[in-house]
Amino acid sequence: MSYIDTSVMVLALDPSDPRSSRAKERLEREGYKVISEPVLVELSNMLSKRRELLRELSDEIRVDEGKLIPAILLYMVKRFNLTYRSTGASKPALPGLGRIYKPMLTAIELSGILRLKTLDLLHVAYIVILKNRGERISLIVTGDGDFKKAEAELARILKINIELID
Repeated sequence: MSYIDTSVMVLALDPSDPRSSRAKERLEREGYKVISEPVLVELSNMLSKRRELLRELSDEIRVDEGKLIPAILLYMVKRFNLTYRSTGASKPALPGLGRIYKPMLTAIELSGILRLKTLDLLHVAYIVILKNRGERISLIVTGDGDFKKAEAELARILKINIELID
């Protein structure tokens, strides 16, 4: 089972990137492919900065710009048969600070081990929580080379491998 990182979805939408066709091919493969809240938020944010692309898509699919980003998210999920999984996370306590959202606490706990960028760390935290809830995620599919820096630790500690689209 694969966790699809935001970078792969962005590559699939960007025909000017030479990795676009490889990203689409990977997304089109059969199999159970999971995305999470950070993927949706990060993709929404990236799309919001691509005004020209949004205008083109808005004209093409005849959706007003205010509803376009949610429409693109839904399209991507359906088009590539992606499965959105929420952590349904509660707010456990962090000693000395009080209650904190479970993905954030997990990211804090992993930060000293993995030394990833914040968003990458949040993706891994979501994967850990989803795995603990029974999802059999064993692979992160990404176009972000930064995950390779933590590949050994991800494999050793979390039994997660990296597939880099480069």
